Amino acid sequence: MKLQDLQEGTSIPCIVVDVQPSYTASPPVPEHMMRNWNNQLMDFLNKQNSPILMFVNAEEQGLTNDTIPSIKQFWEQNGFDPDNWNRVQINDKGYGYFRSWMDSGIPDSILIKTIREMYQYRHTDSRDLFDGENYSTEYGELMSAYLSANPNDEDTIKEDAISVEWTSLAQLKKFSGSYIMGGGREECLREVQLLMNAFNFKYRTIDKFVYG
Repeated sequence: MKLQDLQEGTSIPCIVVDVQPSYTASPPVPEHMMRNWNNQLMDFLNKQNSPILMFVNAEEQGLTNDTIPSIKQFWEQNGFDPDNWNRVQINDKGYGYFRSWMDSGIPDSILIKTIREMYQYRHTDSRDLFDGENYSTEYGELMSAYLSANPNDEDTIKEDAISVEWTSLAQLKKFSGSYIMGGGREECLREVQLLMNAFNFKYRTIDKFVYG
């Protein structure tokens, strides 16, 4: 969705993924445009009067040098009004939960079916599905058919884990219908979108504010 296509209303919740110093130091946005890009994003968020769900990679897993205070400072330096922090929910999520399958080209439909199956059978690691066939008959038939047609993907699916329960579904459900933005388009943003797709949580992507 392009910025000019957005509705005039300011009551739509926003999900912002990984807009933080470590990722904006050398993002796929030209360097000379970056400050203007950040300023425009913060101006857009300031004009909303709705909740903001802010996904970051910070202290919890030590995946970046960023901290929650340094990320908040970065937002404010780029124009975010400190009075709006009471509308923001911060989730220190980490990353890479679906990337082994994503980067190997496993179709979204297979990823989504697997995510649903993992929640149904209370697996946090996808390898547990295949250890003793801990899955439904329907899923077993789906995977059997897929792997028969795509045998080169078998090692990835059975040995390279994807993970769930890295964020609260109850919280994410409250943001169904949100604008979503941040980055990268085929990386962390896509992981959040895939999780939302798995449970039919609606969203509209603001392309202007997506990395890549």
